[in-house]
Amino acid sequence: MALLLCRGSSVIAFQEAHRCIYTFIAQEQICLKRLWVSNNPTWAVSYRHVLRRKRVFIKLVDASKDKQISGGEKVLSVYFSGTEFPIWILFFALGVSSDREVVNLIDCGTEDSRIVNILVASIHDADECAGFRRGGKALSHVEGVLKRSNYPPGESIEEFFSNYLFPNLSGFRRKARFLGYMVNCLLQAYTGRRKVDNRDDFRNKRLELAGELLERELRVHIKHAEKRMVKALQRDLYGDRQLQQIEHYLDASIITNGLCRAFTTGAWTHPYKRMERISGVVAMLRRTNPLQSISDMRKTRQQVQYTGKVGDARYP
Repeated sequence: MALLLCRGSSVIAFQEAHRCIYTFIAQEQICLKRLWVSNNPTWAVSYRHVLRRKRVFIKLVDASKDKQISGGEKVLSVYFSGTEFPIWILFFALGVSSDREVVNLIDCGTEDSRIVNILVASIHDADECAGFRRGGKALSHVEGVLKRSNYPPGESIEEFFSNYLFPNLSGFRRKARFLGYMVNCLLQAYTGRRKVDNRDDFRNKRLELAGELLERELRVHIKHAEKRMVKALQRDLYGDRQLQQIEHYLDASIITNGLCRAFTTGAWTHPYKRMERISGVVAMLRRTNPLQSISDMRKTRQQVQYTGKVGDARYP
């Protein structure tokens, strides 16, 4: 099998012995490495990590009738790890010491009365947890809420925050600043100073090219070969048998056959759902004329199912 790299193209073509040439089709995916601000069905800003437990959503929800204050019909609520609680408590759980410091972290200004009403109503909503501003009570409250969730953390609350709440940021202070930035983006959009994000805008998409597709597929098959090797090693270790060379336990055909199967069927591993596969990654390169070949090697494909609420609009 010979590999051919097309200069200036986003794909790699490969040629088999029977002279058929195939090409990778760039896969169009939504960009997850950014904040998403939306107003449908409700005003929200989301940190959309690949893993569900690491996703953070901040929403503007309607305050209940008994909690409403004058002008404060909306309150800020945070959704994290399958739980919901007032965002003010999360700020204090991350080490913030006063309400003024929270307002400074949000840094949205106090000139707009709508923003002031939302912040005051959020403080009033969090005051139901009496004394959360001192003695680490906010951290204990968040820990109690998380332990009542469907997937309670097995580690301490500090380790859980470090591993699952904005894991790319180290330190509670930096996490609190980023949380304040999320609230700032949401309030700016709510007051009309910032546009909401359009998921169909091409600027909000990313293309998975040949290198990323090969890396993802190769990683899955290497993991499979590693599990098989560990099982073979354990049989000799627990059976008190003499250990062989590493080549005796490593079955390289798992990787080879897995890659051949992916190229033959065109079904490759899903970027987000590990147990699912996506189709249409590899296609035959037509060579009727040079323009047609260039067109085939520059194709992109969006993984959207035809069925669903928005399938008709995005499927073409």
